[in-house]
Amino acid sequence: MSRAVLLVLCGAWLGALFLSWAVASATFRTAEAVAALPSGSAAGDHVARVPAETRRPLFRHLASEVNRWMFGAFGWTQLAVALAVAALAWPLGGAPRWLAVAAAAIVALQGGFFGPRILELGRAIDFVPRPLPPDVGRRFGMLHGGYVILDLAKTLVVIALAVVVSRRTG
Repeated sequence: MSRAVLLVLCGAWLGALFLSWAVASATFRTAEAVAALPSGSAAGDHVARVPAETRRPLFRHLASEVNRWMFGAFGWTQLAVALAVAALAWPLGGAPRWLAVAAAAIVALQGGFFGPRILELGRAIDFVPRPLPPDVGRRFGMLHGGYVILDLAKTLVVIALAVVVSRRTG
């Protein structure tokens, strides 16, 4: 029974990860589309009230705020799921135990190191003209890239955990 719950949690976790990636990119695509709405429609006429030079940064800021909230809330949710997964995998020993611990460690690193730094720097650069100064752009790129690489690694670890647990007998 606990293995079935473990597999369900792994599946839900993977689904939530994939959904978070889709939502994060959709918010920016939507911000760009709204900022570019032409006059002549109800929404376009409202958007046109915002000066053209501030529209794009304003809507991108809104997308950033939505993503910051989502990743903050999702980070805490992932921590709870990671701890539950680790607790369920612990009695299985071996690979399931260490894969679960690895996934939890990645969540902790993302939430404890990368997340707060991305949040702080992201808010500071929301309204900085693009392209960003090279040192700032490089710093943000390294932080964001590190987070994304860890997200991909975590995804592979959770998939491996699900595969190992599903193949175990007894």
